[in-house]
Amino acid sequence: MATMIPVDDLTEAVAAKDSQLAVLKVRLQEADQLLSSRTEALEALQSEKSRIMQDHNEGSSLQNQALQTLQERLHEADATLKREQESYKQMQSEFAARLNKMEVERQNLAEAVTLAERKYSDEKKRVDELQQQVKLCKSNLESSKQELIDYKQKATRILQSKEKLINSLKEGSGFEGLDSSTANSMELEELRHEKEMQREEIQKLMCQIHQLRSELQDMETQQVSEAESAREQLQDLQDQIAGQKTSKQELETELERLKQEFHYIEEDLYRTKNTLQSRIKDREEEIQKLRNQLTNKTLSNSSQSELESRLHQLTETLIQKQTMLESLSTEKNSLVFQLERLEQQMSSASTCPVSMSGIENGEGTRLRNVPVLFNDAETNLAGMYGKVRKAASSIDQFSIRLGIFLRRYPIARVFVIIYMVSNSCRSC
Repeated sequence: MATMIPVDDLTEAVAAKDSQLAVLKVRLQEADQLLSSRTEALEALQSEKSRIMQDHNEGSSLQNQALQTLQERLHEADATLKREQESYKQMQSEFAARLNKMEVERQNLAEAVTLAERKYSDEKKRVDELQQQVKLCKSNLESSKQELIDYKQKATRILQSKEKLINSLKEGSGFEGLDSSTANSMELEELRHEKEMQREEIQKLMCQIHQLRSELQDMETQQVSEAESAREQLQDLQDQIAGQKTSKQELETELERLKQEFHYIEEDLYRTKNTLQSRIKDREEEIQKLRNQLTNKTLSNSSQSELESRLHQLTETLIQKQTMLESLSTEKNSLVFQLERLEQQMSSASTCPVSMSGIENGEGTRLRNVPVLFNDAETNLAGMYGKVRKAASSIDQFSIRLGIFLRRYPIARVFVIIYMVSNSCRSC
């Protein structure tokens, strides 16, 4: 019994243990509250993170769809513009070919008209020449007729005079001599021969006159037919020229209309392209803003992950502290049991020497003069004092580290404030 600890000291030790346990329980409750608040904040942050990630994914998908739609529309507009440009180039080439063809046809028609006019002028000159020839033939015919008439009259007069001479010679005194009758017969024969020759010449002239009349009639008929055909050809050429001019004017009007239509289409496509480019630029700016927001959220998520790791460490530390407190409560129960057993022993050992109580009083005085939580000698009295001190020191270090963490990372304080505001709003 000399080495037994006094009951008062054990009672004080148990009271110190109780006070330490109360302090640890209070700190444990505070740590539990802090852990629950941190857990709720973490859950809120995780839900906010999931919501933000979902919104980001939805926004990214919508932005990608919108961007893809705009790109498809831009590609379609570019393809439409290219098709319109190709069609316009094709139309230009076709119209250029048609204009060249029309120009060639116009030149050919102009050459044909010029050739027809030249032919008409040549035919007109030929007709004039033929008319002059006809007039000349008519005049020659008239002169030949007049000469024939004169010659007939002259021949008739000569024949009449010759006949009169012959008759007078016949009615005369007869044959005055052989020479005179021979001369007269020879002269008569000569006159007959000349008469025959004049008749033949008159017949030839009559044949020539008839031939000239037939030729003149044929020439007049040919001239009339050629003039009529020339007039018809000239009228056809004039009609063709008028038709070509009309078609040329129509083609020029159609070309001008198509040029204006292409100009309008080109302006419309230019405006559509500018609108799509501006919309794409706005979408790209919006996407860049979303990317910046995602970058900021990623940074906040990194700080949030660090906070989660720290909270996880704190949770593990609190679990360890709870385990230590449970062991301390177990040790307390064992100490209470020892105290009861010592009280029973004291009732039986009331006759112990005074010297021993003095020694024990000195030891109790020494124990009472030592601080309860931070005295290393208590670890020699009971094995749990060092553990309790270590637990209290760990809780203090946790509080200090938590304060340093909140001071070091303002974003954590912002999240805590947001969480508190959201909790207050939910409670309202």
